[in-house]
Amino acid sequence: MSSATGLILSYAIGIIFAVGGLLFMLLLDERRFLFGVPYLVLGLVLIGGVRASQRRRGRREADGAEGDDPPAPSA
Repeated sequence: MSSATGLILSYAIGIIFAVGGLLFMLLLDERRFLFGVPYLVLGLVLIGGVRASQRRRGRREADGAEGDDPPAPSA
């Protein structure tokens, strides 16, 4: 994700799916797991993917910052 808006929307969609899956499992009488589990899993996968993407981006930026140092002058 390169923008804050994309990051917020990705988290929001993941949370909506996860909460919806939980609500399906809690409130439906029949077929609660048929509808609830896939939505819950999809929400968790979306949230986990965004978090992993942010960790990779942070590591990449940290590695890039270390490589930007100019070499020490030799005498």
